[in-house]
Amino acid sequence: MKKIQNMTYRTQIFLACLILVILPPIMMGIITANRTANNLNDNYSQTLKTITNQTNLTLDTLLTDATKIADLPLLNDAVRKALITNYKDDYLSYAKDSTMMKTQLLQANRMNPNVISCLFLNRYNYTYNYNILNSKYEDEILENMKEWSDIARNSNHFTYFGPIQDSKYTGSIYKNILPMVKILNDPYTNKEIGALYIGINFNSIEDVLASANSNNSTMLFYNEHGDLIYSTNKDLYNKNSGNTLTGSLKKISTSISQDTGMLSQNLKINKNNYLVNGCFNKTTGWHIIHFMDDSIIRQAYAGNLLSYLGILCITVLFGLILAFLLSRSLTKSIRILCKEIDTRDSTNYNSIPVDGTISNQELKKVVTSFNHLNQRLTESIKQNYTIRLNEQQMRIQMLQSQINHHFLYNTLNVIKSLADIHNVPEIKTISMCMSDLLRYNLKKVPIVRLEEEIAQIHRYITIQEIRFPDKFIFDCNIPKELYELEIPAFILQPLVENSIDHGFSEKECGCYISVSANLDSSNLDSSFLHFLVADNGTGIKKEKLQLIRKSLESEKLEFVEQDNHNSIGVRNVHQRIQSYYGKDYGLSIESYQNQGTIVDICIPYMQLPQLPDIDDIITR
Repeated sequence: MKKIQNMTYRTQIFLACLILVILPPIMMGIITANRTANNLNDNYSQTLKTITNQTNLTLDTLLTDATKIADLPLLNDAVRKALITNYKDDYLSYAKDSTMMKTQLLQANRMNPNVISCLFLNRYNYTYNYNILNSKYEDEILENMKEWSDIARNSNHFTYFGPIQDSKYTGSIYKNILPMVKILNDPYTNKEIGALYIGINFNSIEDVLASANSNNSTMLFYNEHGDLIYSTNKDLYNKNSGNTLTGSLKKISTSISQDTGMLSQNLKINKNNYLVNGCFNKTTGWHIIHFMDDSIIRQAYAGNLLSYLGILCITVLFGLILAFLLSRSLTKSIRILCKEIDTRDSTNYNSIPVDGTISNQELKKVVTSFNHLNQRLTESIKQNYTIRLNEQQMRIQMLQSQINHHFLYNTLNVIKSLADIHNVPEIKTISMCMSDLLRYNLKKVPIVRLEEEIAQIHRYITIQEIRFPDKFIFDCNIPKELYELEIPAFILQPLVENSIDHGFSEKECGCYISVSANLDSSNLDSSFLHFLVADNGTGIKKEKLQLIRKSLESEKLEFVEQDNHNSIGVRNVHQRIQSYYGKDYGLSIESYQNQGTIVDICIPYMQLPQLPDIDDIITR
């Protein structure tokens, strides 16, 4: 990640475009190829299941139809009698019964073309055959029946199905024959009366496979002993005989039982994968295995990958061209922007032009933000300079007031002593208040406790009450728990002085002045402390009040000139509060002519006042 961050912006854009253009097609190609392979695998697996089920059902139907011949002794007494008759001394009867049996078998097999041949062996080893080619073939059947009859007697339903054999019918359509031997019992005595051999046409099973066009699949039949009795692809099975595939398939067949149902699994032998399905045939007890090499699926998957590889090559080429053009276009505007920024210095604060030079909308926003920052920085430097100039003006005024201050203190003390000698308490009080006022005004500390500011107001009011007896009523309603708060000096006394000098200039009595404080905690982030200076004077004219409010609302700081009486005006107090606390605080004035004026001083509660540096001003 760090190496990428250290690359040039153009390189990062180039790589990003390349990834965005190339990565989605690659991912879509891989996902689509895998999905196609999975769908193909599922389709082939479902096809195998269908063929296996169809084969199993066809085998059941084939055998059920064929075994109906075994019901002849139950349906025909003549057939039953022939099976329990000993023809030792009556060959004529044997000949007649043989003709009768052939007729019965011919009629029974007209509706069942899958029965190729059959042979009845009665209790006394006399035979009745149907469609047996010759005596040699009959002898072979009888030889097999001796062995298979013993197995059939111990099997379910007294039936045994032998290994599938090649057809001996030259020129016949029959390719494979499934031999079946069934033990026949007397329906009346339930004793054995003979055995029945049926040669069943097995082509119906192969027709199911041929109809499914499954040349790449192989069907295997294992008997109940696990021996392979039939394979649709003998060459393939003989080639793999004795290897891992043969053993694995045989192992799968032994795991199939009557309760297993349809079995499906994937078999991996070396580098080859096989889809394997299997089921149990209840009629024969055989295990049917149907498997297929997934080479077709691999070929389809490889074909999809080749197709997507071609698309990928085209996409890569297109991505390279697009990434180059985009990175070149974007970095061109960045180079122009860097050149314009480098030309800005302390002598050039002009804004960077946007139209015609920057084409990218995001970069236009960056340029606009830079121009706003440049403008705020310029204004902030000017504001900081104005703040420092105002503070310097106050310090100069205070230094001028300190000239011969010892002479003033000594003179006031002499006046106080003379007042004591001549018993004039008013003069004594005035001299004491004037001395304290002078000492407070000459302090070099711009931050004072609220208690000191309130004491200064009381001194000023005391002097005014001695000058104008019974003219003023002063009410100070500030909780004493706020007295220890630190506030900027001279934010209350000048406003009281303005009330007396301007509000009561035309009144001789009934002049009321109130100074109060209340805490506003409605804001969850911070609390506000409001000082209210109210009077019932003549008020301020509407036009002049609008000018004062407009002056207070102006965000531009200006150098404040002092008037002839060296008083600190309302705007000066407002600017100093905003300098110490920020633009969210300051003064607001409500005034009505002939009713009075209320000045609201808002400062943050429990926040120490301090002059900001240039970084703080820029942030604001």
